[in-house]
Amino acid sequence: MLMAQESAPLAVASYLLRPISARAVGLGGMQVACADEPTAIFSNPALLGYLGPKSAITGGVTALAFGRSLTNIAATFELSSNLSIGGGILGMNQGTITRRDLDGTLLGSSTIWQGSANVGATYRLTTETAIGLSGRVLLSTAPDPAATGNGAAIDAGMVTSFLNIATVGLSVQNLGFMKIGAERFSLPWMIRLGICSIIPFSEQTVAVTSPTLGNVDTVSTPSSEYLLIGIEGFVRAGASVPTIVAGIEVVPHELVSLRSGVTVYGESLGSTRIFPQTLLGGGISLRLPLSFSLRVDYALAHSFTASLTHTLSLVAEL
Repeated sequence: MLMAQESAPLAVASYLLRPISARAVGLGGMQVACADEPTAIFSNPALLGYLGPKSAITGGVTALAFGRSLTNIAATFELSSNLSIGGGILGMNQGTITRRDLDGTLLGSSTIWQGSANVGATYRLTTETAIGLSGRVLLSTAPDPAATGNGAAIDAGMVTSFLNIATVGLSVQNLGFMKIGAERFSLPWMIRLGICSIIPFSEQTVAVTSPTLGNVDTVSTPSSEYLLIGIEGFVRAGASVPTIVAGIEVVPHELVSLRSGVTVYGESLGSTRIFPQTLLGGGISLRLPLSFSLRVDYALAHSFTASLTHTLSLVAEL
């Protein structure tokens, strides 16, 4: 799990605290300042405006222990130079249970599902600063009507450039409620702050001809090979101390990316520790040489409270 506490699985809709997408898992959960795909709507809706003019769609699944799984699909569209919108759906399979009556007679089996649907928008205040807001509705299903429910929440975020050398992201998530049966609960809110920086391996330039004067100018373009480093801290409901994660991504070639992330500070087994071993992730991305951009991401992660998890994502620009 992204969160380091044993109590996290007991929280209402605790799946909302998990990193979404293979890239996020591979970076140790670091997302708020560096998400580069539509799943940004689940961590910082302001980043939807940083994904470029093309529309994009992504989908993925994380295989968890005890037959559980977390699936997602998200998309983003640019409406104007300042406004982008996006949407996404999360589905958490909490596992299958066998039902029996008081006499032990088998009644069948049922799968417990939780999920949410998000819709959000980003407005770019400048070329370097954007704000975003998203709303979500939640649903929980179970064989017992007293364990089913629904809810609603909002997320808000911003992203900006720091001295043109780093990107800073801030988000507030899960401000809302969940009603289970006759009871009403607050969702596990989370505040995230992160910073990341990209160090290019080389400088790339292109020649641009002026349409009026006809002269040729040289313009620098972002390098397709680079090193990304970042750190993110977050505070969540029920946590006694903040959790800090660090991640690194290396792109030695435009078709390949390698990444890793780890929890460097947080709580484990009731104690505050440096390198608490609550999450260690790593992953790889492959861009397929097709007529459109298609990226395949895979991540493997180990956490203190669960076995190894595998996450696979597909990201396409349309």
